[in-house]
Amino acid sequence: MSYNINFLPARYGDCIVIEYGLTETSSYILIDGGTGGTKANIKEFFEKLPKEQRVIELLVITHIDRDHIEGILKLLEEESLICEIKSVWFNGWKHLQPNPSVEPFGAVQGERLTAAILKHKIPWNSHFDGGAIMVSEEGPLPKIRLEGGMELTMLSPMKENLMNLRRDWENEVRKAGLDPGFGEIAVDINTGNAEAFGVPDIPDIETLKNQKFKEDTSSANGSSIAFIASYEGKAALFTGDSFPGIISSSLSRLEKSLKFDLVKLSHHGSKSNTSPDLMKQVDCRNFVISTSGTMYHHPDAVTIARLITLKQNINITFNYKSRDNRIWELSSLQDRYNYTTIYPEEEGVIVTLFD
Repeated sequence: MSYNINFLPARYGDCIVIEYGLTETSSYILIDGGTGGTKANIKEFFEKLPKEQRVIELLVITHIDRDHIEGILKLLEEESLICEIKSVWFNGWKHLQPNPSVEPFGAVQGERLTAAILKHKIPWNSHFDGGAIMVSEEGPLPKIRLEGGMELTMLSPMKENLMNLRRDWENEVRKAGLDPGFGEIAVDINTGNAEAFGVPDIPDIETLKNQKFKEDTSSANGSSIAFIASYEGKAALFTGDSFPGIISSSLSRLEKSLKFDLVKLSHHGSKSNTSPDLMKQVDCRNFVISTSGTMYHHPDAVTIARLITLKQNINITFNYKSRDNRIWELSSLQDRYNYTTIYPEEEGVIVTLFD
């Protein structure tokens, strides 16, 4: 039996493959596709599998930002798919409309991801009867059980988040590159050798942790699909780039509190997406940050400072070793704040939830 989470080298974005089930009959969930160059890493992962196992049980595109969507777009625009995709979750233009029966192309006409989903006839939001993937403000959280026994508990977005995105849709899709020429240029900046970066300055943890928290306001990030993935007594929290206030609110509605075996920090460790209140609420010892640090220099030192001072005896895993995260391997910091770090030997990392 396995529950393995592969954080592929998605450059400054997210690309996560969840593998669960019996080894000979594993099921796969693909969450996001990183930037354009990540397409090669996704293909390499699935092409290593026997042909009969090249099936994605669920493809989740959390939101429209380029560092989550571009690799998927490049895959879906090929004439044939690398493997069968049984279902895709993605809130497109039609899911942002007051009337969901409107023409499913919007903002930039012929929006390419929507066109690719339709071209390959992939079941779209089928677990939600084709409608928007969202969480109501009251009542039980939606739970979806996938083939093979994986249960997903939805946490984000809420209707208000989707309506905010609708108002900003055209600007956001252009920002994400969903216009003529989108996906043609992959931003793949080599992080280089961590040993060549020179000696970093040791951060002032006490000053950093006391910075006032200000929550993210990006409508695209607020629309992120976030959920708990539970399998055979193990639970992982996948946050996309979601708002911590939404995640915290949804978690408070659970009938019983959950102890997480892994938490993927929102928005690559941005200081506006991991609040002190959420960290206090989450019971977990293993945290993962997905980013190469290029473009936006994530994770923010403020986020790590909050994490290591609010939690005890934790492990922080990075899928790259970069100029922006290597400082956290210093033994003086780890000994003082009682945490450990894991870096990949090359790029990308696998976290195994079953020993």
